[in-house]
Amino acid sequence: MKKLGWLLLVILALVAINIFAEKPSVVADIRFKISFNVDEKATVPSHFADTLRKAEQLLSRVFSSADFKEALYKQNYNDSAYSKSKKKCFEVVYDQTTGRIPGKAVYDNLLADKEVNLTINIKNNGDKKGTMGSSNACSYSITTYDYWLVENGELAQRLARHIAHEFTHVRGFRHDNKVDKAYKWGRKTEEDPAYGVGNIVGEILKMWSKKGMI
Repeated sequence: MKKLGWLLLVILALVAINIFAEKPSVVADIRFKISFNVDEKATVPSHFADTLRKAEQLLSRVFSSADFKEALYKQNYNDSAYSKSKKKCFEVVYDQTTGRIPGKAVYDNLLADKEVNLTINIKNNGDKKGTMGSSNACSYSITTYDYWLVENGELAQRLARHIAHEFTHVRGFRHDNKVDKAYKWGRKTEEDPAYGVGNIVGEILKMWSKKGMI
């Protein structure tokens, strides 16, 4: 009977922790739905489908959160989307005098659709290890190289960060090497919207993990 009593107390304590645990504040309802294909030369961990589902859920929670909105609203990036692009999948909002893009404009472009359907094509990149993947504006198909897809406790979070980076490209924001010379910013990743969004997602997930929120 004593054992049952202690067991009941433990169960009640766990329930109480779950009820009163801090949870992310939600300001939007964004849902990612991500499918994947594996090239015949590529390999993925045995439980990759489950890991990707977790990354999908994490990314949906981050993009829907007040933490993500507040972090992006504080940013101001160099132009990477509009100097020559003729793509129409994103709204053109930037300061034509300075070439700057406010974080709010990036946020609004990323959250333009409430449901985001993406396909990840996993490929082998040979001996090249510097690039994790690639994507193009307005194409909801992402290339991901398999060399870094190593199963560990953080792969879902790394995937969420990677997908956030590539999705920022999908929504029209490019890297320094693909913009007019007048708008280049060199190696300053803090000026790059795609790196900026990926970093924000990564930092939020680290914070939530430390607080036991995920």
